[in-house]
Amino acid sequence: MSATFYSAFVLVLLVTVTAGIAAKRRVKRASDFANAGGTLSSGMVAGALVGGFVGGTSIVGTGELAFRHGLSALWFTLGGGVAVMALGLFAERLRRIRVETLPALIGHEYGERARLGASLFLSLGMFIQVVAQILAALPILAGFWQGNQPLLALLPSLLILAYIMLGGFMGASLVGTIKTVLLIGVLFLTGGWLFTEMASAAYLRWWEEGRLSLFAGDPAAGWAQGAAMFIGIFSTQAYIQPIFASRSAQAARRGAFMAGAVIILIGLCSAWIGLYMHDIHPDLPPRSALPQFFLLHAPPWFAGIAYAVMLISVVMTGAALALSIGTILNQDVIQRFTTHLVRESAKLAVSRALILLVIALAYALVCLEADSLILHWAFLAMTLRGVTIFLPLMCYLLRLGPLDHRWVAWSVWISPMVALLWTWWGQSATGIDPIYVSGLWSAATLLMAKRKSPSLRSSG
Repeated sequence: MSATFYSAFVLVLLVTVTAGIAAKRRVKRASDFANAGGTLSSGMVAGALVGGFVGGTSIVGTGELAFRHGLSALWFTLGGGVAVMALGLFAERLRRIRVETLPALIGHEYGERARLGASLFLSLGMFIQVVAQILAALPILAGFWQGNQPLLALLPSLLILAYIMLGGFMGASLVGTIKTVLLIGVLFLTGGWLFTEMASAAYLRWWEEGRLSLFAGDPAAGWAQGAAMFIGIFSTQAYIQPIFASRSAQAARRGAFMAGAVIILIGLCSAWIGLYMHDIHPDLPPRSALPQFFLLHAPPWFAGIAYAVMLISVVMTGAALALSIGTILNQDVIQRFTTHLVRESAKLAVSRALILLVIALAYALVCLEADSLILHWAFLAMTLRGVTIFLPLMCYLLRLGPLDHRWVAWSVWISPMVALLWTWWGQSATGIDPIYVSGLWSAATLLMAKRKSPSLRSSG
């Protein structure tokens, strides 16, 4: 590895660290740490959304899956990009209830039992995706740093922690904006190079082999993955938080539309690289396809920038998710059951302690499951979050109430349990994706909630 590579790599990291330090000076209260005090412009909303979504699963994981199966790898970023745009359409309605978290919104509409279930299962789903982000960092670091898996996993874990502790959501938004600009630059240059380098015969061969199909092998799995992404985005604090933190509904809408388009383009480029590397280097480990592309086919300075951007992507998505977990568990669980931590300094300390615990647990799990498929974790995380609150949330957004709070609580608590149990014991035997089974339970209980609701609006 040349000095040029390391210089470019370190320079990009220094720029982002400087942005995080600058953001820390603006964090005075717990609300600044959690949602930037509601001051984000449309550009910063886009940066926060792209920074929160586009991580190792979107880049390295998409390249890995495209290397294995072709363009069906696009479901993660395609479903995510469309869902982020849809968030913009509902920005005004989402901001109407002045809350900091999704569970608080659920609690406002459907009662405290639903709020507690949403808090716990949304946090579990986001925790699973933090694991996926650290997993995705391993092939990036292994490209230029030799070490065992626990040592490699330690660096992204510490970087995630450092970025959050520096500036909270404000830091994530600033660094996310920088990352978005760098990602777009890397994308356009990489896409231009691939366009001029590849012969049209390669695309024809991919088409004949079925590698350009979104439904390669199993159409039902493709639809399930796309659905998991859509409902997962709508049900994830890290992606709703920029909407809450925007200065206006219009800024949130514009930022969401910009972010959705960028996310889809990033997925296309990552999949393109995975397809290309399968042709040129078929013996590579699939997870290494995208990182190795830049080492083998790009100038050292460009490879250094690309590696830094990929690592920042992992770190920022992990940071956004960990920050959201800390915010939810603090605001919607701990603060609901104690009156001893109401001061701003105490709330801030609790959020940071929770984040430290989340990252430590994720690191430990990565050390145990270092060879698992990145997007397997990501799709499970999206499914778990989506079946917990997507349908109750849509009932609120589309004004489909009133609903019986007791039945909504049954939906919020049982649906994710069904998803987990089916993932472990039912999917391999039946081939049916857990999103269908758990989603059916959620829909059935909400239909019962609608039937029972006219004379019953208990606080549950």
